[in-house]
Amino acid sequence: MTVDMSVQLTYTVTWREISDGLKIQLRHSPVGRWFFRILWGLGAFLGFVIVANLLTRGVDAVGVGVWRFLLIACLLLAAFRWLMALTLLGYARHLGEHRVTVNASGIKTVTARHTNETGWQFYGRCIERRRLFVLLTPDVWGAGVMILPKRGLAAPQDSDRLRELVACHLGRLPAG
Repeated sequence: MTVDMSVQLTYTVTWREISDGLKIQLRHSPVGRWFFRILWGLGAFLGFVIVANLLTRGVDAVGVGVWRFLLIACLLLAAFRWLMALTLLGYARHLGEHRVTVNASGIKTVTARHTNETGWQFYGRCIERRRLFVLLTPDVWGAGVMILPKRGLAAPQDSDRLRELVACHLGRLPAG
């Protein structure tokens, strides 16, 4: 006799869950890590150039247009992930309530407008956080992302069962 290890989640996606999932995706994909290294390097170089310019020419040497451009560029870089999450939230809300079944064969998602079934071989690993499980594809971009919010679980012990299922098919989950 086999024991049913399937886990059910029912939830409506929130902006914070999408934003956290994208943050995890960027941190755990090679391209995302390089992207942040390049941004930090460019930011440090730009900061050095601005400070050197201010020290040699003074504050009045830089026009108001340059300051506006720098402010807008910094705000857009900081808000990039948030804006992307807002865009994806519109799509997720269009789909409606998500009913997800995770079992030995894979993950099945059913919404009012969409049904999808994905096998475990599609995902390469899972990252667990306090509020979510995030499944990532093994490609260099980490393009495939499945966000499973823990609040969608029916009972606290379902989190342990979901963790066991993921560990069985994708390997041990990294801590924190």
